[in-house]
Amino acid sequence: MSEALAARTAAPSAAPSVAASVATNRAATGRRERLERLRFYWVVATSGAVIMALEILASRVLAPAFGNSVYVWGSIISVFLAALAVGYRLGGRLADREPSLQALGRLVLLAALSQAWLLFAGGRLVSTLGRWTGGSPGGTLVAATLLFGPASLLLATVSPYAIRLAARDLAALGDTAGRLFALSTAGSLVGTLGCTFVLIPLLQLQPLLALLVGVTTLTALIAMAGSTRREAWSYALAGTLLVATAVKGVRPPPLPPLTLYSGITPYQTLEVGDIDDRRFLTSNSTLHSAVMRDTGEPGLAYSRAVALTALFAPRMRRALMLGMGSGSIGTYLQRRIDGLEVDYVDVDPEVPRLARRFFGFTDGPRARVHVDDARRFLANSDERWDLIVADTYVGLSVPFHLTTTEFMGEVGRHLTADGVFALNLAAGLDDDFSRAIFSTVRRSFPAARAFSARGASNVWVIAGPGAVGYLPDLQARARDLDARWKFEPPLHALLARELPTADLPMGEVLRDEFAPVEHLIPVGKMRAVDAERWRELRGRMNASPAPAPPSAPAAKGGGR
Repeated sequence: MSEALAARTAAPSAAPSVAASVATNRAATGRRERLERLRFYWVVATSGAVIMALEILASRVLAPAFGNSVYVWGSIISVFLAALAVGYRLGGRLADREPSLQALGRLVLLAALSQAWLLFAGGRLVSTLGRWTGGSPGGTLVAATLLFGPASLLLATVSPYAIRLAARDLAALGDTAGRLFALSTAGSLVGTLGCTFVLIPLLQLQPLLALLVGVTTLTALIAMAGSTRREAWSYALAGTLLVATAVKGVRPPPLPPLTLYSGITPYQTLEVGDIDDRRFLTSNSTLHSAVMRDTGEPGLAYSRAVALTALFAPRMRRALMLGMGSGSIGTYLQRRIDGLEVDYVDVDPEVPRLARRFFGFTDGPRARVHVDDARRFLANSDERWDLIVADTYVGLSVPFHLTTTEFMGEVGRHLTADGVFALNLAAGLDDDFSRAIFSTVRRSFPAARAFSARGASNVWVIAGPGAVGYLPDLQARARDLDARWKFEPPLHALLARELPTADLPMGEVLRDEFAPVEHLIPVGKMRAVDAERWRELRGRMNASPAPAPPSAPAAKGGGR
């Protein structure tokens, strides 16, 4: 009797204890489920972000050997689309075999290893493939496939895997798939914008790639969390990869021999270096310009041939350089033509910074720098110049919108009544690309003449109202100006190198609507031209440039 009474009196106090225990268990289960859901969502979103960041970075990895043409981007996009297709199919099949977040984590870890291959050996492989294939469009496709195919394929397996893991109710499968695809696409958007507007401007290529490898490895660890004993080897591999990546990422890559600076920008890969008494600038591994370090005079023969523009515009007071390089074309003219003002336009803000840091270029009232696209700058300006020089075509990277009749019309609108337009054709006039541009210039201006540069394959095209002139008058003018301006080579020698163009076969006239410059560029010949410039720089194929005139102070400056 007393025991029953005791049980009845104890029951009310025991009930709250059981209820509290159940509530605690439910809360703990809820926390675990939320954590599991958070891990799951992180894997889906981060994989989408990494794959798009890799696609954006692919052009920077390939550019030194293959340029930055439409072929490069076409190859990159094609490889990523093919990898997505195969990855979706593979991910779906693997998810049916082993539907677990840990198994998905192993796939993500393999993706991290594929990116590590890109980090540790990508540069050498790109260089080797570029030499073997001559930088051809087919070689670009091969390089993009080898470097980015495995990682993008493995990351693509995440989406179908995620749908398989999240599917609980067939009646809501469409909503589940839509939610996960939206999450993956949101991650892709973050990866695209973050890489384009934040990471590339702030980080060099090696630490940027290391960051992506590290993020992918951490994502794999997050996916495999909770199964330490089963995934011991995967954890060990991930830890080793994180350490190796961290060391690689924080240690600055050694500069190549003779190199003073190397860096990537949103537009190109730039390097500055010294060879004997000359300093050079390269863009995407193509020799861009060179100067004499003690005088700042141009260090390549073709650059000094810009003096021809002074012959056709002897009263020039204002000049515009579209494409700055390191600044020596404008400096070369300014040192000899009193009172000449020069505006420089370059789309890449790093170019003028390097000109100031390494080539002694100084801004001032007579040397103004504008960071802008050349065509956009002209469209937004109402000013006129006596001379406009376009030297914006570097190696295999040609901005097509600066080659068309519409661009030439914009240039003509900004020339004075007797102004001159000049552009440099690195490969001469015997290839489809050069003939197309020359035909476009000839169609757009009242006169167009062509002059070869001594000791180089370059041809300078001189056009515009000022290019209308008779040879005897020009010869007399050259003799007079040679006595005043002391160009080297002298103007009369440059004038003698005029090419007969009357019977030159017409090329394709380029228009905004149709300007297939990448298709027209002779890849093999452009690489031969670049090799010829390097031989000139190293082997002194031509006589060294004359020192700066006594009236002009020597400067460790210059440029293109």
